[in-house]
Amino acid sequence: MDIVRYSDKCVVNQVNSSKSIEAEVFNFNEARNLTVVLNKSVKLNMSWNGRMYEGRVAGIDFITDGPSIQRTRTGR
Repeated sequence: MDIVRYSDKCVVNQVNSSKSIEAEVFNFNEARNLTVVLNKSVKLNMSWNGRMYEGRVAGIDFITDGPSIQRTRTGR
C-alpha cells in the first residue's frame, strides 16, 4: 500500500514577468487540476497540460509544477 502526501504550498510563476509567488494549495488532483490561493485572497484554478499546471486570473497567466509529492510504501 502506498501513502501519498502533498505539500500544502507550491511556487507559482507569473509567465510575462517571471515573478514567483508562494501559494497555498487549496485543492489538488494529481495530473488533472490544482487550485491555489495567492496572497490569501485570490483563488486560482489551474489545469494540467501534460507537463505543468497553467491558469489565468485577471488576464495574467500563471504556471507551476504543483506541490511536492512524497510517496511512502508500507507493508511487506
